[in-house]
Amino acid sequence: MTRLPLLALALLPLGLYGAGCSVTPAPAEAAAPPNVIVILVDTLRADKLGAYGYKQRASSPNLDAFAKGGLVWENVISQNAWTVPSVASLFTGVDPQAHRALNFKQGEQLATDTISNEHDTLAESFKGAGYSTMAYIKSTVISTSHGYSQGFDKFEIVGGKDQAWGYSARDLNDVAIPGIKAAHASGKPFYAYLHFMDPHSPYKAPEPWYSKYKGSYAGPMDGAHVQLEAAFKAGTVTPADWAHELALYDAEIEYWDTEFGRLWKELEAAGVTKNTVVVLTADHGEAFGEHQNVFHGNLYQENIHIPVIIRGPGIKPGRMAADAQSIDIAPTLAELYRLPKGRVWQGKSMAAAMAGGAGHSDVLYSEYAGHRAAIEASTRLKLILGDGACKLYDLKADPLERSNLCASRPADVARLKAGMDARFAAAQAIGKTYGQGKADAVSPEQCEMLKALGYLDASEPCEAIKNDDDGHDK
Repeated sequence: MTRLPLLALALLPLGLYGAGCSVTPAPAEAAAPPNVIVILVDTLRADKLGAYGYKQRASSPNLDAFAKGGLVWENVISQNAWTVPSVASLFTGVDPQAHRALNFKQGEQLATDTISNEHDTLAESFKGAGYSTMAYIKSTVISTSHGYSQGFDKFEIVGGKDQAWGYSARDLNDVAIPGIKAAHASGKPFYAYLHFMDPHSPYKAPEPWYSKYKGSYAGPMDGAHVQLEAAFKAGTVTPADWAHELALYDAEIEYWDTEFGRLWKELEAAGVTKNTVVVLTADHGEAFGEHQNVFHGNLYQENIHIPVIIRGPGIKPGRMAADAQSIDIAPTLAELYRLPKGRVWQGKSMAAAMAGGAGHSDVLYSEYAGHRAAIEASTRLKLILGDGACKLYDLKADPLERSNLCASRPADVARLKAGMDARFAAAQAIGKTYGQGKADAVSPEQCEMLKALGYLDASEPCEAIKNDDDGHDK
């Protein structure tokens, strides 16, 4: 990244109570810049949270209470349906074809794509504005890829091999809470990124949450990823099995929510929250039989509609209906807190929409393994290409994407495809200019964890991985 000059620290964030107005006080009255914490909850579906209308189970009481004091972005789309490209887009403000962190490459060694150091990251923007920067991460796939640590003074992968289940959220909090408190005590503004692994499969929350949600179910499913995947491929998952798996997913959410409540309470007691903005989001969602899919790996709303909730000083509580994307988070924070902006960020600031104004009119875009989706903000029409037959949905009238309109509305298909193609081409042009970092080899232990998470075939030995140069996500 090309370093930009440090900005003056004594600046207030842009005012959110008027239509994008801001007031800069005299230097003697200038307030300290706020700290910012971005919390990413892996595999968290927006529509399974009370703050987004979920009523079947009260599995997110702490997050729902947090949301009442913050601004809920109602319609946010992730740029990819799995972690590596999605988080890369969040960090860099560009689409997957631009940062090119897309695949597990399989050559002599298993290796992951990496983000070029030429890209400008959100952490680098905070660092360029004088913030100390830190990351506490539970995700194995982030830890095995180069490029994500750009701009972080501290980048810590928390825990050992057991990163996807057990007391994962507790372990992360045990490290992150003292780290954040120490950063707060230093008196220097800080930016922290926390990446929780729950509720990613396997859906095996610790007790008492697992038993609470298991209920009277007596079938074969116990939340294991490999078990559900095998049954799904065999076509033997029953409605009762699906209901049980969803309940276990909710158990994971409630366990994480309990730890989120602990995080917020401890930071509040330490005085951290008084001058700290918290952004809560996810990398993607999860499918439980909808559209004949399981886990994450398609572009239906259950997989790409993600939560974004922002709370802190200067953030007016409420709800924002304007459409947004995960790549919009970095430019939004950059505008609000006067950070250096990335040279080629494709995302757009939502600061005006947060203040009650209109959002941007860009096509909302997501992709996965050669599949592409585009949503037109003005009409809420959604086009999916590359995943079998053409699919066109009216998300206003058909939010569950059940009625395919492709055959009856060719003009809409052509218009959305043009927007999709333009977005794809723009990202590819950036990717060719910026290049790609050197792939990072994966250790046998990390390979086994990737298999446990379902990213690699469980039957394939890690030391005998075959070549696969098809350019598709794994």
